[in-house]
Amino acid sequence: METIKSTLPIFSTNPAFLPIKPLRSFSFKVSIKPPPPDFNYKLQISDESRSAIAESHPELLDLADNGSLLLIQKKQFGPVPSWRSEFVEPEAIWLLGTTHISKESAMEVERVVQAVKPDNVVVELCRSRRVHSFFTIIFKICSIGYICYNNLE
Repeated sequence: METIKSTLPIFSTNPAFLPIKPLRSFSFKVSIKPPPPDFNYKLQISDESRSAIAESHPELLDLADNGSLLLIQKKQFGPVPSWRSEFVEPEAIWLLGTTHISKESAMEVERVVQAVKPDNVVVELCRSRRVHSFFTIIFKICSIGYICYNNLE
């Protein structure tokens, strides 16, 4: 096998294309120890979450038992460092997993919001629902524009 060489010279005056050589090698030390090999994060979090939900909102235990609802409390992770004192972090984060928009999912969300009465609610849609919602909104805007245009005639 033969290597084909370019007949065109390659010049670069752009500093972004010049090779960068480190002045010295760095040795990084990580202060965070990894968990033990037998540590089961999901099991530990779900157990702590279930007991906290049982204590504060026992009416939502069925959602915790089927794996739909998790409660992550700030106190689980220790005190806020002094250098982060200007940040306001929530005392608790309630995570509710739902399937695609359905009546059952909407009722579960309504139950949690009515029971917990949170300061904020965040909804994350999967990409397919975001795209569908975008096109639905665009379609409605176009339809309204078309209807208004027809009414002017």
